[in-house]
Amino acid sequence: MDVKKNINFYLVTDTHYLNNVLEPGGEAFEKNMVTEQFFVKESGAIISSTFDKIIEDKETDIVILPGDLVKNGEKESNNGFLKELYRLKENGKKVYVITAGHDYNDSAYVLKGDGRAPVEGTDYDDLCEMYGDFGYGDAIAFDEPTHSYVVEISSGVRMLAIHCDSKGQPKGTMDDRLMAWAKEQLDKARKDNCFVFAICHYPIIPPVPVFELVGDAKIKDWRKIASFLADNGVELVLTGHMHIQSINEFYSEKGNRLIDVCTSALVGSPAKYRKITIDENSVLKVKTLDVPDFGWDLNGLTPQEYFDNHFSSAIVARVRGALGGGNGIVKHLKAFARKRFDKMTVKSLKRLLCLKRDKEFDKKKFSDFVGEVGLSIFTGDMPYVEGTAGYNLLAGILDRFSFVLKKVEPKLSKNGEKIDLRSMLLNTIGNKKDFSDNNAEFTLK
Repeated sequence: MDVKKNINFYLVTDTHYLNNVLEPGGEAFEKNMVTEQFFVKESGAIISSTFDKIIEDKETDIVILPGDLVKNGEKESNNGFLKELYRLKENGKKVYVITAGHDYNDSAYVLKGDGRAPVEGTDYDDLCEMYGDFGYGDAIAFDEPTHSYVVEISSGVRMLAIHCDSKGQPKGTMDDRLMAWAKEQLDKARKDNCFVFAICHYPIIPPVPVFELVGDAKIKDWRKIASFLADNGVELVLTGHMHIQSINEFYSEKGNRLIDVCTSALVGSPAKYRKITIDENSVLKVKTLDVPDFGWDLNGLTPQEYFDNHFSSAIVARVRGALGGGNGIVKHLKAFARKRFDKMTVKSLKRLLCLKRDKEFDKKKFSDFVGEVGLSIFTGDMPYVEGTAGYNLLAGILDRFSFVLKKVEPKLSKNGEKIDLRSMLLNTIGNKKDFSDNNAEFTLK
C-alpha cells in the first residue's frame, strides 16, 4: 500500500437523530423507551456535543458516518441532522455519509400520546440530493440503483461506500450486480495505485459468534461478500447497524484478510465513536472515544453510567417481556418463570440447578447479572473468559440445559453446517481474540 500521507478520520455510526420539534412523548413513547437501547429525546444534544469535540480537533478533517442517521425517516429529522453536518463542514471538516433503512420512510411516525402520530417522511429517491454535499456530490463513481459510490477522500486513498439498504431490495444485501460494479471500481483503484477501504451499514462479519444465527445481524451471505472484498484489495471495512463495539478478522480461502470495525450507536449504550488513523508505515490504529457530557441533568451520573444503566434495564425488560404471553399451560409456565426471574438471586439459581461454582455473584440478583452480561456483549472486550467466575457460572447453566440446546441445534443448522450452541454462546460472552474490540492496532498489507 502506498499511502502518501497519514490518514486520520472520525467514525460515527447510528446517530438515530429525532428532531424534537416533532414532540415525541406520552404513554406510548415511555413504554417503548423501557426496552429501547438508545435515547431519543436526548439524541440531538448527544450529537451536538460529540460534533463539538470533533470540531475541536484541528488535525483531523474527515468524518465518516455509515448510515441510520435519523430515527425513522422523518423529513424534519433529516433536515435537522443536515444542519449538524453543515456545522461540521463550516468548521473545515469533510463529511462522508451513506444512508440506510432508518433514513427513508414513506409512512413515518412518532410516538405521541397513547399511540402513533403520522409525520412527513423522506422519499428514498431524495436522499442523494439531500446529502449531496456529504459524499455523493464528490463521487468519482456512482451506482444509481443502490446509491453506492466511490470517493477519493485523500490523495491516493479511496472509499468504497456500499449501500446495502436500498429501497425495493432485501435489506442487508449486496447482490451480484452490485458486486460486479464494485469490482470494476476496485480494479480501477488498483490500476491507479490507490488504497481502498470500504464502509457499509451492515456488518460484513458477524460482530459476535451468536449473531451468526441472527439474520439481520450481518450482511446476507457474509462469507461470500467478505471473501469478495478481501480478494479484491479491500482489507478494512467500517460498519454499524448492530449498535455494538466489535473488531473482527476474516481470511478468504486465498488467504486475504478483511478487518471489520463495527461501532456502536452514538446515542445509546455503549455510546462510542472512533478515531482511526493509518500512518505512512501502513499501521492501522483504532481508538474508541466516549460520548462527552451533553448538558442534560443525569441525576449525578456520568454520561456512561446514564447510558449503561438504561441499557442494562432494557435488556432485563426484554427478557421479562419474552416471559409473557402464550396460552394455556405455556402462559402459566411463563408467568411462573417470570416471577422467579424477578426475585431469584444467583445463589438461589445455583441451588435450584445443583451448581457448585464460585461465590463471586451469589448475592447478586440473577436479573442484574443478565443485564450485565448483555451490556458486556455490546461494549466489547467481554470479560467472561474461560476460567473466570462468570464464565464458569454461565457454562454450568448451559450444561444443565444441554438437552434443550441439543434439540434446538438442528433447527438452527443451515446448509448442512452443524451448530455447537454451547460453544457459540460461551465464545460470545468471552473475548478470545488477540486484540481489543475498542482499541486495536494492525499492520495492513
